[in-house]
Amino acid sequence: MSTLVDRDLQEIRNHLLEMCRLVVEMVRSAVTAFEKRDPRLAERVIEQDSRIDALDLAIDRICLETIALKHPVASDLRFVVSTLDMIRDLERLGDQAVNIAERVPRLLALPHVFTCPVDLSEMARKALRMLEEVINAFVARDTRKAREIKTWDDEVDRYKKLVIDRIVDCMEKKLEVVRVGVEYIIVAQNLERVADLATNIAEEIIYIVEGKLVKHEEIWPELPPVERPDLFGLLERHARLVIECTERLPLALEAYFQRDSGRLREISEDIIAIEREADRLKQNIRGHLPYGIITPVDKFELFLFLKEQDAVADAAEDILKWLTFKQVEVPEDIAGEILGLLEENVKTAEYLVPLIEKSKSYIERGDDVSRQDAKEIVRDIRRREHENDLLATEIKRKVFALDSDFLQVYFLLKLLDYIGEISGRTENAADLMRAMIAKA
Repeated sequence: MSTLVDRDLQEIRNHLLEMCRLVVEMVRSAVTAFEKRDPRLAERVIEQDSRIDALDLAIDRICLETIALKHPVASDLRFVVSTLDMIRDLERLGDQAVNIAERVPRLLALPHVFTCPVDLSEMARKALRMLEEVINAFVARDTRKAREIKTWDDEVDRYKKLVIDRIVDCMEKKLEVVRVGVEYIIVAQNLERVADLATNIAEEIIYIVEGKLVKHEEIWPELPPVERPDLFGLLERHARLVIECTERLPLALEAYFQRDSGRLREISEDIIAIEREADRLKQNIRGHLPYGIITPVDKFELFLFLKEQDAVADAAEDILKWLTFKQVEVPEDIAGEILGLLEENVKTAEYLVPLIEKSKSYIERGDDVSRQDAKEIVRDIRRREHENDLLATEIKRKVFALDSDFLQVYFLLKLLDYIGEISGRTENAADLMRAMIAKA
């Protein structure tokens, strides 16, 4: 069996290193394309994104099959579980590269050059160095370097704040550079996100090599080493944070439709802060799963449930990110329908808390009434997801019928897809919980 596990682990490593190499190349090329205004290089970056997506899917499949069929333990299990998080970060790094590359043709099409005294090159070099060094640390299993890289993130954050403040000041004085300035702000935000994701990878390296969750003490410093955590209680706490993220989304979308960029930014920062807290709690929960805790359900299924539940918060972050890319005109009736669709998706996610509560009652105490209640909640989630999907399809038909340019139509269709991810991921989590109930 160990030989079979070793083969899978080596296959995962090979794919992961290839994904790392491509992502670094994409980010480096995107920065160069932006600095040199090179549309051909920018297009090559965008074309590479499909390869990143394919590697993401391939690695995800191998990891899940390895856990389910080969049952790796100790550091091997930590490596596989951490890889599932790393590929998400790497895929998002690819997205950041694409976002930067997409600014190039937009900047070339604008009538004004950027005359503000702002230079993104130093911030770009720092973020790119973090990414390159963290990949080297991963290859070398160098936790000392990983810890050092984590400390660099604050510097990139300071760069971003300084750069954006200067751009905003300049735009207030020179209205003709506003559109160009917005593109520069988007690039600055993407560079800061590159640094954040590099930091995430640094933390995964420490976990793989040392088995230590760097953020664990921040979440639960008072937990005695011998005390077993209430996993379902932590899952419920995580669900409440996820729901907090989604419940604020309608306010953000309203601000977008009203072109209130200040309000949108304020709400977005609030949601992102909650999403990061949820992500840290997810790391805490995940850190307890491999250590031999005896639970009435399979720990692998608990991990998958947590992964899908966390993806609901990720969907919220994706929606916010998408809203920053382009301001489009939306007819009032369609804007109202999109907002209504988002609210229905949010209501679907809210079923996660009672689902966990009822499931916990049945799994821990054998309460058969709770079991039936949990199954009914799963059915309600499935029904709502189907209704939301039908509603989204109707709105898409109206969007296609708009007498609008392609970019506006594409933007709205993609926004509808991101909104649908909220109930789609909720349904996936519900199905996993139902499977756990059936086996308990």
